[in-house]
Amino acid sequence: MESAITKLVDVFKSYAGKDKQLGRNEFLRLVRTELNNFITNADNKNAVKKLMDKFDKNNDGKISFEEYFMLVTQLATYKYRKA
Repeated sequence: MESAITKLVDVFKSYAGKDKQLGRNEFLRLVRTELNNFITNADNKNAVKKLMDKFDKNNDGKISFEEYFMLVTQLATYKYRKA
């Protein structure tokens, strides 16, 4: 479990900008690279934009770690229910 948590943090940090957030391009790269098998239309910029808008709760145009973690939680819950 500890290694999974560390991996989630490390993945976020590797894509985040100097402000420790994911801008649109960083979020797009993360989704395309790390979540391609979990997210339908990961290669579609408009679909990824809609996904980002859904999780950008404070509407600042960036994804914070907390917002990213909400996405991960939703994906994990979906995966658990399908298992």
